[in-house]
Amino acid sequence: MSEVFVHVFDLLSRYLHIACTTVLVGGTLFYEMVVPEAIDELKTEQQLDVFGRARWVFRQLVWVSAVLLVLSGIVSSRKQWREYSRPEVTSPAATTVDDLDEGPSVLRRPGWWWVAHTSTGALAVVIAVYLTTVTRPPDHPIGWMRLNLVILLVVIFLGSATRHVRLVNSDAARGVVRIPFVTPETD
Repeated sequence: MSEVFVHVFDLLSRYLHIACTTVLVGGTLFYEMVVPEAIDELKTEQQLDVFGRARWVFRQLVWVSAVLLVLSGIVSSRKQWREYSRPEVTSPAATTVDDLDEGPSVLRRPGWWWVAHTSTGALAVVIAVYLTTVTRPPDHPIGWMRLNLVILLVVIFLGSATRHVRLVNSDAARGVVRIPFVTPETD
């Protein structure tokens, strides 16, 4: 029973991580692209009122998402820590002494991808929390939100790359070779 609980807990944690990321990216996109266009014809005072209310609601989403992202990230990191902190190993496909000395490519080190993902993700969350928490928004808040949107998209890429490298290394350790975009022939 405990093994089932652990698997369900890990699955829910991964789901929360993805869902909270979606809320941050979608909310940022909506707040910075849809709201300004929707209130363009309103008077300045009305625009500021709408932005203020939207910011107040978005703040709550950002805080809940930030907390859940950190917690689910810790759960995921705990689960994969052995892969991230493992010393470098040579490829089982190494055929010469030079191949053995060379070690794995920098791109095949999941720990490096994990560090990039977590540090960039932390930066994006700090920016989102800052933009929605301070009493007076910074000058050019839309520019800051657009910058944060780009950072969030980079974080998603880095998370995908981390997982991909882990899976490729796991397959290689088991001797499984996958050739992308090639389907087995059937007779």
